[in-house]
Amino acid sequence: MKKIAKYTTIRVGIMLVAGLSFGACKDFLDIKPVDSRVEENFYKTQDDATEALTAVYDVLQWHTGAGGGNFSPDPLMSDVASDDAYAGGGSRSDSPVMIEIDRHKITLNNTLTRTHWANHYTGIYRANLLLSRLGGIDAPESFKNQLAAEAKFLRANFYFELVRAFENIPLILTTQKPSEYCGAQAAPKDTYAQIVKDLNEAIDYLPASTLKGSQGHATKWAAKALLARVFLFYQSVYKQDITAGDKVLNTQSALAHLKDVISSSGHDLLPVFEDVFRKSNEFSIESVWEVSYSDENPWWDWGYIQGGEGNMQPLMQGPRVAGDKNFGSGWSFAPVSQNLVNAFEPNDPRKNATIIFPADLTGDISPGYQHTGYFSKKYTTSNDYAPSGGQYELNWGNNYRAIRFADVLLMAAELDLMAGGGEAQTYYNRVRDRVKMPHKTVSLENIFKERRVELALEGQRYWDLLRMGTAEAAKAINAQSTKAPGYTDDAADYVATFNTASKGFWPIPQSERDMCTSLKQNEGY
Repeated sequence: MKKIAKYTTIRVGIMLVAGLSFGACKDFLDIKPVDSRVEENFYKTQDDATEALTAVYDVLQWHTGAGGGNFSPDPLMSDVASDDAYAGGGSRSDSPVMIEIDRHKITLNNTLTRTHWANHYTGIYRANLLLSRLGGIDAPESFKNQLAAEAKFLRANFYFELVRAFENIPLILTTQKPSEYCGAQAAPKDTYAQIVKDLNEAIDYLPASTLKGSQGHATKWAAKALLARVFLFYQSVYKQDITAGDKVLNTQSALAHLKDVISSSGHDLLPVFEDVFRKSNEFSIESVWEVSYSDENPWWDWGYIQGGEGNMQPLMQGPRVAGDKNFGSGWSFAPVSQNLVNAFEPNDPRKNATIIFPADLTGDISPGYQHTGYFSKKYTTSNDYAPSGGQYELNWGNNYRAIRFADVLLMAAELDLMAGGGEAQTYYNRVRDRVKMPHKTVSLENIFKERRVELALEGQRYWDLLRMGTAEAAKAINAQSTKAPGYTDDAADYVATFNTASKGFWPIPQSERDMCTSLKQNEGY
């Protein structure tokens, strides 16, 4: 089998209800159960609990796939919002909502940000439901403790993806009655405190294993690395530590978690950078957290894309090429900017391992909108991943490397520098040594530069820009229209203006505010 863990949706009535968000309850509540298992007779056995946990994991796939009928790969969306990529697609009319994200002119009815909201709250609902029912499961306490830990890890992951995108969001920790759907928005500090609380509690019961050993399930090391990522974003944007119950997550404690990952987890860098994203290296020692995809359950249904196991991102940002010996035809979203190409130092092998250049393509190219001639190589329509069955567009099996060990090292370098320790240079050097780049003096500026080229087109750049501050984000995004030799559209098609009034956060979807009038819109919209 290609995949170690497969996240398949439970096909029972209660899991259909789990798909609702604040503004979408009627349609889901009108659906009848598709078999005899409903909430009243489910959540009884160990197998029931395992299946329910699988349903929580399943929602992860929607975030680099599609949900609610909209194509909304989260890493692709955040790359488009950054200075690393444009909207792209076939034409100006292909995806106006993606162009809104690219231009930083996001409307209140943008279907991509609305889907981002709905998908993540679906995951939270499923995690809450499982946690509320675990007490009635006939299973050993050790089993229930680990399931609870995985559910809390996943809930923390979903909430972090929401709060760093929308900032002011409802914090929901229990399953709700219809009269409770319209809760108040929580202060960001409260949402971050809950994320940290969930991760702290998860760490105690998650396995101290690599992802290969855990069969793709969350591990202690994934939770520790995510804690550090959460802290760095919060501390950079809000300039505060995070208090969760009687524990405080600060620079020193976040760094201690990363040091534990570095010294005790068994994770390490793969010797060759370009090998990281090969099919043969899924769940490698470099992957601290990874989302699984597969073509082993061939899928055809365009009306329910998230029911399959495929990853839409490679297809969406693959080049529009025909007859190529290495790449299948894609939709050319998120064409790479000249600014990212220019960010790589001379002789850095990561450039050619990250970006497909015109000389790499042997087939016939059909330039799409905002064509630059450059495409992502990390998540693309490589023939190695060509679907073996089902609808061609819906069954790409590229796993998403959500947290890599290289990121752990760079986060540790940043935190050690903040703490005044003496190991930041060592962590920073390890990342550059892998690609045989000369050593530089470690500094915050150099760490962010290294993050950009090491983690390019992995969905991290936009959030790093927000961490660098509104002025730096505006400077970078507003300057991204540097002309490239392959540009085929008008210069104005490449111009973006960062929305400083919003501080980079996205608007609360209007559909949610229409349903719940208590939800206040974010600044700048």
